[in-house]
Amino acid sequence: MTRASVIIPCHNKSGTLALVVDSVLRQTVQDLEVLMLGDGVTDEARAAILELVAADERVRFLDFPKGPHHGEAYRHDAVLAASSDAIFYLCDDDLLLPEHVSDLLALLEDANVVQSLGSYIRPDGRFGSYAGDLADAELVAAVLDESIRFNFVSITGTAHSKSYYLETGAHWETTPDGIWPDHHEFRKLARHPGYRGATSHRVTALQLPTTNDGREDWTAEERVAELARWHAVVVAPDGQEQVDALHHQGLISDVARLRLLESRLTQDVDFALTQNAHQKRDFERHVEILQGDFENYLRELEVVHNEREQELARRQQRQRRLRRDLTAAQRELETLRARADRPWWRRG
Repeated sequence: MTRASVIIPCHNKSGTLALVVDSVLRQTVQDLEVLMLGDGVTDEARAAILELVAADERVRFLDFPKGPHHGEAYRHDAVLAASSDAIFYLCDDDLLLPEHVSDLLALLEDANVVQSLGSYIRPDGRFGSYAGDLADAELVAAVLDESIRFNFVSITGTAHSKSYYLETGAHWETTPDGIWPDHHEFRKLARHPGYRGATSHRVTALQLPTTNDGREDWTAEERVAELARWHAVVVAPDGQEQVDALHHQGLISDVARLRLLESRLTQDVDFALTQNAHQKRDFERHVEILQGDFENYLRELEVVHNEREQELARRQQRQRRLRRDLTAAQRELETLRARADRPWWRRG
């Protein structure tokens, strides 16, 4: 068995493969293999891969037709085909620094899922951070929480033991829509009771993401040119020191931005609270006015009600008086009629 197996999923990035594979073959740990995992590779990519296979016997080509999504299910086949218990991953447009495999093999002595310190390189050369520690139970719990979209685990720079992978049954598969493939697989590995994670103290994997960072419209030539510049750093005698310094500078910049963001958020919250206080006072005043108007209305309604009651009483009194007058008039009329009916000599 070899000491390490590095799986590189491939599809159509033919120009970057020589640089990527070279960064693996320059590892301080030379007893390793490179598994070029083809997911329906283009003719150009196939030609580049076959050249790499012919140039070094440690490079193997696992050729598969195009699979669903990013061909994640083929990664399980690659793990099974690996001749090492230490399974490493690398994207076909990222790079490894020379001591990456050595660092993570040391971590795998006491853990079963490990990673380089997470970071990424922006198009302008500044480093950003995927801060997190696979040994931090609280952070791992946050990654596992499906109610939030939080992750600090990437496929590049990650490794696990093959035996643990097979023990968990958490095999690579086509990722459900809306979920990152590496996030989906790591969640499965981390949910197993035997999970033991660890993160290196330094950046030994250089990630140059295509999406969400400004490279979406870059040409293939631009991507190769950028990767070549960073490959020159990787092969330099002080390459790790350069990356450490750049990452440190990036962390300082990120912390400063976070503090600025915190300050602005605090100001926004204070402003919102002040506005809410003003709105609350205005609302309370509006309620007071409405309450006063309502009380005035009740008083006016009571006055109208009393006036109507008094008018009704007057009308009822008048109605009783008219009935008395009517009764008296009817009696007088009957008396007059009775007199009129008697002979004239009997009227008196």
